[in-house]
Amino acid sequence: MGWLGPSSGQIILSVATPVAVALVLFGLEARGPLAPMLQKPLGLVAGYFTSVAILFGLMSALLMNDVWQKDNAARQSVQAEDDALRALFQLARINALPDLNPLFKAYATTAAQENPWSRAAPHARQKTDRAYEAIVSGVSQAHGLESGTRTFILSTAVDMRRARDRRLYVADDETVGIKWLSMIVLGALTQIAILLVHTGERTAIRVSVSLFTVAFTFCLLIVAIFDTPFEMTLANEPGRTFNQTLEEFQGTP
Repeated sequence: MGWLGPSSGQIILSVATPVAVALVLFGLEARGPLAPMLQKPLGLVAGYFTSVAILFGLMSALLMNDVWQKDNAARQSVQAEDDALRALFQLARINALPDLNPLFKAYATTAAQENPWSRAAPHARQKTDRAYEAIVSGVSQAHGLESGTRTFILSTAVDMRRARDRRLYVADDETVGIKWLSMIVLGALTQIAILLVHTGERTAIRVSVSLFTVAFTFCLLIVAIFDTPFEMTLANEPGRTFNQTLEEFQGTP
């Protein structure tokens, strides 16, 4: 849903759309040109409502599953990158390679600023790329390392880079606009279907449409919040995790 703008705008739209549709339906039923027809029992069966609601439920489940997996992938990528970074610090300590620690710290410092919603983000990725290249160069040129140990350290650095690539992919990923639009359209059609099923029963219309509007809004809010995990649920990541790691290894030369 990145095509709609920041999550704040998505949240406003998620609340406004179902409520607006419900208010329009209430207005049409009460005073609109269709009011006389909608206030008379037309004999519509609930099966019409059920079929549309099932389609809305399937689309909601699809989108919620997508954004839920995106949030989990974001958390896992940050944790995997941090685990690899910690391993590099430990390997440098075990193998008495203090010259490598400043390189690891430089990487962690720049990577911590790579949150796409951070002001420092535009240049942070380039700086992190250079910091990673410096790590590879430093490990390759380190003296007194056995070939097996050097290979293991480089392999750990590659794991860190791979986790970072996954993190950046998730941060840049956007839900396809047609999915979001389909959810809105099917939700609005379900609201209309509920109205038609309860024609002639004003209280039932207001109660049932209102309840579904709340559920409709909730579904849209969940999708809006978890679609951009590094703006909402993980707004402080990866900075918080990497900064904690830096604090733990602050005394390391």
